[in-house]
Amino acid sequence: MYRLLIVDDEPLVQIGLKSMLAKELADKIEVIGTASNGHEAWELITMDPPDIVIADIRMPVMTGLELLNKSHKKYGIVPAFIMLTAYEEFEMARQALLGEAVDYLVKIELNPETLTKAINKAIQRIDEFKPASGQKEVSTSESSLEDLRQKFMLKLFNHLSGNEEEFLSEANRLNLRFDYNRYIVVYGEINSGNSASDADNSFTQAALDVYSSSIGMAREIISRHAPCNIVSIDIQHFAIVFMFNEDTPVAGTMDLITEALENARTMISSYFKADITFGIGSAVSAPLDIAVSYDEAKTAGQQTDAAQPVRLFSHIVGSNRRSGKDKLITAIQEYIDLNLNGKLQLNEVAEVFGLSPAYLSVLFKKSTESGFSEYVNTKKIDKAKEMLLSGDMKIYEVADALGFESAYYFSKVFKKVDGHSPREYIQSKSDM
Repeated sequence: MYRLLIVDDEPLVQIGLKSMLAKELADKIEVIGTASNGHEAWELITMDPPDIVIADIRMPVMTGLELLNKSHKKYGIVPAFIMLTAYEEFEMARQALLGEAVDYLVKIELNPETLTKAINKAIQRIDEFKPASGQKEVSTSESSLEDLRQKFMLKLFNHLSGNEEEFLSEANRLNLRFDYNRYIVVYGEINSGNSASDADNSFTQAALDVYSSSIGMAREIISRHAPCNIVSIDIQHFAIVFMFNEDTPVAGTMDLITEALENARTMISSYFKADITFGIGSAVSAPLDIAVSYDEAKTAGQQTDAAQPVRLFSHIVGSNRRSGKDKLITAIQEYIDLNLNGKLQLNEVAEVFGLSPAYLSVLFKKSTESGFSEYVNTKKIDKAKEMLLSGDMKIYEVADALGFESAYYFSKVFKKVDGHSPREYIQSKSDM
């Protein structure tokens, strides 16, 4: 087996290459990873050099040519490079061949025949300059290590990891990182429409093919958004462990994770005609508590449906306990109360609490049953009433003191909230 790295900034090209390699060269090639630019690829190459690199010539951050030259300066002509080009990049392709790339492929003409031909050229070079014996051992060793990692994570999910010292010791031996201090688990379910229990084994194989392809695509898409580890549970289910640090706001991370999952759902549905749902657990700080987040994610996943294919555990139990989101909303409300003299715009308040404006808007609506602006305006008008009745301030002075852009706008908001203009309100109180 020859170990191969794919480097391209287009996810569909990565997926297409992996699919083609799996169908045509599964007995020769093991895809060990993907990268979206030369810089990411260089980090992977220096950590664990592959035998073959398929790289796009033109990419952001570091081009394929720059990656080729950098690799050859350090490692020589193995890894063997196959370059991907567009029609207008023939001069760059020529430079790649001068830089001792084994071949180049025009993307629009890429097919199993041209890919196989290029791979065979690469293998010929590797066999000439790197002994083929031991290749299988490396591949087998890496595969066995991944199997052990998967089993390790399954033990963790099932609360079988022992104490923290034992857990971290075994994780270290498997080269698994748990030096983050925030973890969120997502539980995924894939339904391809193919029954795995049919007497005809082709149905089982079809379901397995869809599952494997979906997992692969999910990994490609989701890992671009945040560090994560994907674990297979069974032929329909898998888990994703997201890892981050406490200086990253949990609410913002949840927003990012939800976006990543929605992107994965859309792509998987489009390419493999499979329905996929996700349950999201709460954030935990200790590695052993990942099992708790997993349990929550699984519970949330069991309550998904076509209308709500992505569900958060915190939303399900929110009415039964004071969640972190409740505390966050309370803190935001207190901040608003203390800063009624400011404009209190959504973007500004979101920035104070490390949230995206969109996430804060949705969170506020769900938690308070009123929109953010509606809540702010109500609080400002309540304060305005006190100030107006004190008799010491004119309407325009109150408007200015509460951060309204003009007395006219203040009056408009006042009437919307109270049903009366400021003057009518003052008059009504004076008549009492």
